[in-house]
Amino acid sequence: MALKRITVHLSVQQASRLRLLVKRHREAETKYANGLTAEWAEGLSEPAGTGEWERAVRALRRQARMEAARVRPVRWPSLDVLMGRALEARLQVPDVAGPWLPLTREERQRLSLSGRWPASVSGCEHGTVERAFSLDEGLVLRLRTAAWRVSEPVLQELEAKGLTGPRRDLSDEARAERERLAVLLYPSSRIAREAVEYHWPTSDEEDLNE
Repeated sequence: MALKRITVHLSVQQASRLRLLVKRHREAETKYANGLTAEWAEGLSEPAGTGEWERAVRALRRQARMEAARVRPVRWPSLDVLMGRALEARLQVPDVAGPWLPLTREERQRLSLSGRWPASVSGCEHGTVERAFSLDEGLVLRLRTAAWRVSEPVLQELEAKGLTGPRRDLSDEARAERERLAVLLYPSSRIAREAVEYHWPTSDEEDLNE
């Protein structure tokens, strides 16, 4: 599976929650490895506290870390994996599911200038934070295609009214119109934020919203 690195803008709260999740995963993995080591050490024949016993425990600790690494993808998936699953679920929702016509070369070039789009920061009252994820290339293309197709009519209206790009000479009325239309845009980052907010896969013991 070919991967593509993509950067999205998450809300400050979401970025903080993902950092906490990474910390929880690391702590859970360490606890798991320590528990295995303690369990296996009970079966050692070497006298506790001797040099032989300490060497045996060190070997068990290495084995436990290897076992923790083996089960890590299932028990403590990476943020890349979890984001991929969340986006897959979000892209099944009818408003962005399509089917969409494939992007043309010109549209891909224009999509690369999406930083010129008026900001669409729904749910980001406290700002946004850039986060990079390595995702399946096909998923990234589906995400970007949905973002473009859903936003295309709004972008056309913005362009027709001269409301794209860095503009400091806009009247209050024009600014209000740009803000109204910006709310209707669905760039990749907005879809990603909604994926994190409403489709993030969690276990029974782990809730991203805590």
